[in-house]
Amino acid sequence: MHKILLVEDDQVIRQQVGKLLSEWGFEVVLVEDFMEVLSLFVQSEPHLVLMDIGLPLFNGYHWCQEIRKISKVPIMFLSSRDQAMDIVMAINMGADDFVTKPFDQQVLLAKVQGLLRRSYEFGRDESLLEYAGVILNTKSM
Repeated sequence: MHKILLVEDDQVIRQQVGKLLSEWGFEVVLVEDFMEVLSLFVQSEPHLVLMDIGLPLFNGYHWCQEIRKISKVPIMFLSSRDQAMDIVMAINMGADDFVTKPFDQQVLLAKVQGLLRRSYEFGRDESLLEYAGVILNTKSM
């Protein structure tokens, strides 16, 4: 089961998206204390982060950069900001995808499933091991 960290300050959207993802078998961790985003990320070890840009205290760009310092976990922004510059900035800050609010729940679900599939299921070559930037091909041993 994949675990998703949902960083959304709008309680209605947080509950709706959380419910949708739970119904589809995902474990959802909801952030409610926006000073603790990074510590909850580290504690919960999610497979994907869904995050709004406009958050209390620090915006989603800030948290995206902080997560990128320690992890390559896929990050998808959910935001009502729909200008090209917002999307470009999100991707440049380390996001993998961007969904503009309002969104169709089935489209969001498909994007989440696709991102998780590409990140964790496709192209896994068990003969390749990576540690600290070094790749070992066990087939050639």
